[in-house]
Amino acid sequence: MSALDVSIRAQILNLLKSLQEELDLTYLTIAHDLAVVYQACDVTGVMYVGRLVELSASEELYKRPLHPYTRVLLSAIPVPDPKLRSRQRIPLVGEIPSALDPPSGCRFHPRCPYAVETCKTDDPEWREVEPDRWVACHLVETGSDGTAFLNGDRDHLGAP
Repeated sequence: MSALDVSIRAQILNLLKSLQEELDLTYLTIAHDLAVVYQACDVTGVMYVGRLVELSASEELYKRPLHPYTRVLLSAIPVPDPKLRSRQRIPLVGEIPSALDPPSGCRFHPRCPYAVETCKTDDPEWREVEPDRWVACHLVETGSDGTAFLNGDRDHLGAP
């Protein structure tokens, strides 16, 4: 879809949505265009080097990303009106690791701005942190109220 004219892309997305509702279809969309994913998908999964790192209802994931890589991706979405920008851009440094020879521990740790020692040695468990919300990150915790958060948000990292 990325090679399509914006108006043609919108028409195709609208057609797919109409067919989905009319015929009760399910689509699996694989894309790099986060705006298309948001518009087209009810549930979004974020992958890094061949592994799912976060899975959630799209609206919740875009509003409150938990995994550091999801945060980096969403912070890179351009917002034309500076008054509407609510997130600071999170710079991503380093090279993408090889899927054939991934780093030990969390695959994202060499580029993660929040990585701790455990991230370098232990592969994070894929776990449900809220109902229908899954993440693979050592730093995501669930509070006493049942809401998941990236550990440190309440201290020095700022709001998501």
